[in-house]
Amino acid sequence: MKFLKKVGVDNWVIIMMLLVASITVKNLKRWYPGHVINYDVISYYHYLPSTFIYGSPTLDTPNEKYFKYEHVFWLIPLENGGRVNKTSMGISVLYAPFFFMGHAAAYLFDYDPSGFTTPYSFAIVLSSIFYFGLGMFFLRKVLRIYFSEAVTAITLVLIGLGTNLFYYVVMAPGYAHVYVFCMLAVLVYYLHKWYEEPKLGLTIFLGFLLGLMVLSRPTLILVLPFAGLFGVRNWKDLKERGNLLLKRYGKLLLMAFVAFLVWVPQFIYWKAATGSYLFFSYTGERFFWGDPKILEVLFGFRKGWLIYTPIMIFSLIGLAMMVRKKEKLALAILVTFLLYLYTVSCWWDWWFGGSFGYRALIDMFPLLAIGMAYFISKLLKYKMVLKTSILSLMFLLMGYNLFQTRQSHEALIHHDSMTWAAYKKIFLKLAPSIYAWDLEPYLDHPDYDAARRGERDQ
Repeated sequence: MKFLKKVGVDNWVIIMMLLVASITVKNLKRWYPGHVINYDVISYYHYLPSTFIYGSPTLDTPNEKYFKYEHVFWLIPLENGGRVNKTSMGISVLYAPFFFMGHAAAYLFDYDPSGFTTPYSFAIVLSSIFYFGLGMFFLRKVLRIYFSEAVTAITLVLIGLGTNLFYYVVMAPGYAHVYVFCMLAVLVYYLHKWYEEPKLGLTIFLGFLLGLMVLSRPTLILVLPFAGLFGVRNWKDLKERGNLLLKRYGKLLLMAFVAFLVWVPQFIYWKAATGSYLFFSYTGERFFWGDPKILEVLFGFRKGWLIYTPIMIFSLIGLAMMVRKKEKLALAILVTFLLYLYTVSCWWDWWFGGSFGYRALIDMFPLLAIGMAYFISKLLKYKMVLKTSILSLMFLLMGYNLFQTRQSHEALIHHDSMTWAAYKKIFLKLAPSIYAWDLEPYLDHPDYDAARRGERDQ
């Protein structure tokens, strides 16, 4: 019993969630070829097999051994006849330790060491669970700075199982969101340490982490306002922060230099593939800054964040309470979240293709978890009836997220074409009481070509 108390309830929550994720993946057998290395993951993963198995990161046409697994390198054609990877290589860096373990296992257990057999898929699944656990571990450390063990434990389980983050751990392992969630949680914790004492090693690490985050997902450049505004509550604090950063300009330059070094391999790759050290690989894709789809992102039935992840309403309420009370991290979180929300809602494909719920905002969950924890910390001070009722609702919404995760697995929640009519049709239903093909008359399939032209799909 003493051991259980020593470990802490919040740590046991993380262990429980890792067990739930592992058992779910085992039951779904997600590691079989074709279930993991597909769609976006092909682009993230491409750098590893093309470099370390096939001999060149610019490889365009791999040998026959590759093609029999029914995959293709998802490369973008260039005007000069060449091809280039659409995504930058940050997620590959995070895959790498697991890729090498998978490569060794392929030889050890007599699998084809092509990069696409079971050991490689299994390695990516393991990486997803690992970074989920690591992200939760650091999120716990962040929350314990400001909140009690009980508040932290409740917040962790609601974020871990009550949002579509869980879907990207067990149903779609390898997608960028779990990895970004982890890196941002680590960043928040070590920013706190850096502002207390900017040690050289910590400065170098933060530079590396910021560089890797942006290399993984370029829109994460928007976490810089959070880093700058960390702990700022008012104009006086802002002036003091400016003076502090000026005094630490040498450390900031070092941090920026390390972040630049992280990008050097990407510059070399672009030079080899395109002839230029800088290259915009999202050819034909753009932001429409004058036409944000914020309401659709938040409340639309195609992908609405608060429709398919309703538990996050309490995070926004908590954030509003923090802003009202001028709490330490309120301004930094608010500015960063609003900038990120506006940016992703301006992307031509604002629904972000095939997914469960609005996946782009998972990237902000380590920040939004603080709003959730703040709400819970205030809630626990209310009268028993009220706090019990609201906590019951929150855990009910967590269960509903897990139910919707299963619905998505059974294709009852369509990956990009849901409507209010289709949502009503599948509400609280599972197959075989209703089948995915029964929904076709109620779906509204997006016109991707029109969206690229700026004819924004509703």
